[in-house]
Amino acid sequence: MRIATLLCLASCVPAFATDVLTHHNDPARTGAVIDEKTLSPATLKEQGFGKLFSLVVDGQIYAQPLVVAGLEFPGKGVRSAVFVATMRNMVYAFDAEGGEPSPLWKTYLGAPMPYDRIPKDEGALLGQYNIRPYIGVTSTPVIDRAKRLLYVVAKIAEPQCPGVEAATPACPVVYRIHALDLSSGAVVRQSDIRIPMKDPAVPEEDVARRHLQRPALLLANHKVYAAFGAHQDAPPFQGWVIAFDSDTLRQLDPVFCTTLGGEMGGIWQAGSGPAADAQGNIYIMTGNGSFDPERNRQFGSTFVKLDANLTPIDWFAPANVKALNRLDVDLGSSGPMLLPGTDDMVGGGKEGKLYVVSQSKLGGQQQHHWWRDGLNPPLQFFQASRRWRITWLSWFPLLFNVGYHHIHGSPVYWNSRLHGPTIYLWPEEDHVKAFHYDPKKRVDTKPLKGMMGNQGMPGGFLSISANGQDDGILWAAIPYQDDAWVEIVRGTLRAFSADTLELLWSTDRNEPADNFDFAKFVPPTIANGKVYLATFSDRLNVYGLHSPVAAAPLQASPKLSRNPRHRGHIRGASGHSSSQMH
Repeated sequence: MRIATLLCLASCVPAFATDVLTHHNDPARTGAVIDEKTLSPATLKEQGFGKLFSLVVDGQIYAQPLVVAGLEFPGKGVRSAVFVATMRNMVYAFDAEGGEPSPLWKTYLGAPMPYDRIPKDEGALLGQYNIRPYIGVTSTPVIDRAKRLLYVVAKIAEPQCPGVEAATPACPVVYRIHALDLSSGAVVRQSDIRIPMKDPAVPEEDVARRHLQRPALLLANHKVYAAFGAHQDAPPFQGWVIAFDSDTLRQLDPVFCTTLGGEMGGIWQAGSGPAADAQGNIYIMTGNGSFDPERNRQFGSTFVKLDANLTPIDWFAPANVKALNRLDVDLGSSGPMLLPGTDDMVGGGKEGKLYVVSQSKLGGQQQHHWWRDGLNPPLQFFQASRRWRITWLSWFPLLFNVGYHHIHGSPVYWNSRLHGPTIYLWPEEDHVKAFHYDPKKRVDTKPLKGMMGNQGMPGGFLSISANGQDDGILWAAIPYQDDAWVEIVRGTLRAFSADTLELLWSTDRNEPADNFDFAKFVPPTIANGKVYLATFSDRLNVYGLHSPVAAAPLQASPKLSRNPRHRGHIRGASGHSSSQMH
């Protein structure tokens, strides 16, 4: 009987199965899986695509789910597994095919920091918090398949110290990097992270509390790279990239500070990770902060290229970089994406402009009114989102930065047989867009447009599935209609033809009773005929063909409460409660 069970489990793993080991699929951050043979525009329409099951977790999911196929678990046989990390510092491995609802393993990394311990900016003083109720694992982990390790960074506050804000020796807050065994979840190694910020106003023990490890982890050069920004831009803080030996987790010197001797310049990239090229060079985009690259190595609102040892070797900044920094219209609201088979890289920020720059020569600061554009970095730039508009808030002092339609996360890329290389974006308060790209002519600035997004932040978070150059599907996680800036709102999953941007399927249209809270800045994960969707409803939703929901009569969506504790949450889950940690 046992042998038969193991054979069944092994046979459930698809042949030539796909792994998703890092945010947006690869170090270039293309966001594409191009060996998907089950999901296509035709099968979505004809074979009952819909929700298959949900997997209950403890806490909001800010990390993109990762998938490993054909992994052996002690006593449970060979499985395809989906790995989920939450803001309650829980990490799970589940059967990715839905063989059982209970996790194959789960690991608790320590008590997360309550949201109200962050340094207070003007918004937080008014009760406006971008993250609540806990801050734990905020970045997407990364997996080393060969070493059978999952690397994950957690923010830990033990003991909890109710009523205490600043970290002290008695009430510490630390960032800790862990290497977990893929098959058991056991902590193989761990190391506390030292952020070497030097500020007389900030005690050493309070530095970790002030920073936020938001960008996805990067595995390259036999190192794990973690980047840091801040909570809601509350000073003082700086941006950092820190490397760790992937075998020992020893923190390596030097670290990279984005604004050496200055301030701010956080790296957040709306959750997108640093990118890496084939030579091991690393690319980041920074937020608003001090800008003086040549004399003081200060890189606010800048593309930065680093070598494997985190030495800056090149940079690019827009011509109006000082205005962007002053107005908090920073470049670093998205991450860089390296265009496959070329020397080009793209990225855009809060101003809504998309920049195409050369990886081998970023070029320094863009010049105003350069007569010979061929000599002026970048290679190309244009307004990719709707242009700035005046709102009623624009008339308030210090609020004239509103009205921009930000680009968040990073673009995604697919080489379509029909249209050729294509870059996809879904800026906030805008249409989903597909831009044709030619390595010689660069980006066609007149995109194909699809449906309009929600009002407010943050736009759509995208992934691509395709079978080579055919059957491309653009997947998007986006708020259903409300602004997700500081509120927890209902989300929706949408699927478009990547060739035409025709809407093929969406939860709000095809399964209106599928209510869940939008997981801000988290793209869907597609692997082996399934779509894995993070939510803020204490669960991972899994979609695929032959859904029992799709076969049932269409149900109208019930009237929704605006209280997130009443909307789409699994009974007994505690991601939005203050119940005792387990």
